[in-house]
Amino acid sequence: MLLDRKNEQEFRKRRGIEALGSYDAVIFRLGLKLEWLPHFPPSQPESYGLESLSGLKPYKGRRGGKEILFDSTMMGAPAASFNIEAYLCHSPASEGIGVGYCGALQPGIEIGTIIIPDKSRIGEGTSKYYGKDEVSYPDQDLVKRLVETTRRFGYEPLVGETFSTDAAFMETPDFLGNLARQGIIGIDMEMSALFSIAQYHGKRAAGILVVSDKPYEGPLHSLSIPFQKTEAISEDVVKICIEALGG
Repeated sequence: MLLDRKNEQEFRKRRGIEALGSYDAVIFRLGLKLEWLPHFPPSQPESYGLESLSGLKPYKGRRGGKEILFDSTMMGAPAASFNIEAYLCHSPASEGIGVGYCGALQPGIEIGTIIIPDKSRIGEGTSKYYGKDEVSYPDQDLVKRLVETTRRFGYEPLVGETFSTDAAFMETPDFLGNLARQGIIGIDMEMSALFSIAQYHGKRAAGILVVSDKPYEGPLHSLSIPFQKTEAISEDVVKICIEALGG
């Protein structure tokens, strides 16, 4: 939403954004809690590449002279939009990164693979209210920084198009096969909305996903996610984001 100056100030005050003070960037954990990561919040901020970390839901850290906010969103684009609007779009921050899980759509993409979307096909219902109908795009400079930083951490990310859905239980074989034939490499529930909302408000945003499952292998209720593995990699992904944002 766009607000005039008076209502913008009131919104920031009521949502507690003013109380957070100034910050430069946001890292969102999309649909998952930051506290589920093996060592978050770290007792020693240096272990995350931070100079300091304070606060509690959301957290605020410092890296390379930049203040970075850490926040968890609810699952799905409509629910996640509340925090994206508040902590990125109605805040001092100029850029944000969404960290999440996705399902692989192409054979050969293994669980634990890191995917960095260079565009996101819109299958969720939030983006249309922000003027997007088919595809939303991340900030390409931020994508480049994420790719370079991921490689420095020893991972080789896949860069390509992903799809954001609102209906995880409607991922039928025909539906998934159609996406795969179009070259789409992963499916999630929030990424296209993050890009659409950020662009609408003139903010820079990008995303980075960890493959948690292979939905084409069976129905959602039958899939087993190796959380110990995917959460360990997700912890590295948050560190990657910190370095990409803070230098």
